[in-house]
Amino acid sequence: MVKHPVQIYQIKVTLRYSHPSIWRRILVPGSTTLLKLHDIIQIVMGWENAHLHMFRIAGFVHDDPMNDVYGEMGAADEANLKLSQLAHHEGQRFTYEYDFGDSWEHTLVVEKIMSGQERLPHPICLKGKHACPPEDVGGVWGYKNFLRAIQDPEHEEHKDYLEWIGGEFDPNAFDLEAINDHLRQMGRGWSTEYLDPWTVHDNLFIGKEYELDSSWAYTLSKDQLDVVEDLPLCRDVIVLLTYLRDNRVTGTPSTGNLPLKAVNEICAQFVNPPVLETRIGEQVYPARSETDVWPLHFRHILVSLGQLATGGMGRRWKLTPRGEHFLTETALQQVWRLIMTWWIKVNWAIAVPYLDDEDLPDGYSRLALEQLLDLPARKPVAFEQFANQMIKKAGMVWDSQNKDNARRVLHGVIERTLINPLADFGVLHKEYAPYELLGEEFQHLSSFQITPFGKDLLGAINTAMELEG
Repeated sequence: MVKHPVQIYQIKVTLRYSHPSIWRRILVPGSTTLLKLHDIIQIVMGWENAHLHMFRIAGFVHDDPMNDVYGEMGAADEANLKLSQLAHHEGQRFTYEYDFGDSWEHTLVVEKIMSGQERLPHPICLKGKHACPPEDVGGVWGYKNFLRAIQDPEHEEHKDYLEWIGGEFDPNAFDLEAINDHLRQMGRGWSTEYLDPWTVHDNLFIGKEYELDSSWAYTLSKDQLDVVEDLPLCRDVIVLLTYLRDNRVTGTPSTGNLPLKAVNEICAQFVNPPVLETRIGEQVYPARSETDVWPLHFRHILVSLGQLATGGMGRRWKLTPRGEHFLTETALQQVWRLIMTWWIKVNWAIAVPYLDDEDLPDGYSRLALEQLLDLPARKPVAFEQFANQMIKKAGMVWDSQNKDNARRVLHGVIERTLINPLADFGVLHKEYAPYELLGEEFQHLSSFQITPFGKDLLGAINTAMELEG
């Protein structure tokens, strides 16, 4: 396969009108979208991403069109525009404005455009000077007054400003190592993650990375290791990644999901190929989209939010360097990466078609982990009893006058968001029984039991989250 040269942009970001000058020099790939560049600027400058922003390039405005409520700005969608499409030559300048109230204007200068075969593993900050001003200080002129006040004990606002800023502020502070550590962990960027309905928002652990060489792996017995090696989930993810690597797959225009041709061909290679049609009486209803095939959709979510592949609406799904590396990792490393992606990055409501993205109560995943850790391995647990306990402790409700119907709906939520995914990970085994009134043909989840492997894996998740929290 022929490698095409990779464009790397060296850009100097300077806060306009700042004296002494507040600036950063960064390296970013030409494939960086303006939306991700916004996140990069927020990180390297030290802003808190608490306000609106926009780019002005060659007389055109680029930001989130949703912010242009009245259509007066003619904004182009920054999520679909790459740096290489807009910055064509060295010396080119454009403007990034953050917080339209304080109006923090930044001048971006393309200092160099370099070509090479190696991709940047992540954006890099090369150098910079001086601290970022505090948010909401009143713009450049308010910042100057702020500095005068905190440096002069006789200033009438000295005490108030020191209390407001938390006691001290060093205008010369600049921590290059901390900035680059943040850039290493940013992944796709918070703004891009936020656009994705699969993602959990306002989660402390978003963007965190976890050691793949977790100590739990050394405690597993041979039988447990065999479970990992044979786990269909990991083998299916490998099928999906290999297909995306070897085929040109473009996300659908409206959702970014895989097209039906890819859905059919990928599912046919799964360990347990999912059913792609539903039969009701004489009628046959084929799957119309990826979301109709949960086993594939679930694996696609893990691949996307695990940063193993990138793509989206009208964009080609391609493997990332991390995705390429995943194909050569051990089965233990693969399971660990996927389970942590599911546990901390995915909005579990995506597993239930009738839920909105905020319908699960706060702390639902934390409570679920606590409840599961209390269960012994290899002992059957009545699903209805477990579900009722979860509903009560999480304060889950469903708006229905029929209490039995509301309870069934909430049981379905727990089965889809918790039990089914963990069964895919080998954490538990499910047992089904026929409905008394409907006969053998119609089954319901009656009980489950935690596997020895699952017990150890849940403990490892708990330990990792406690260490990071």
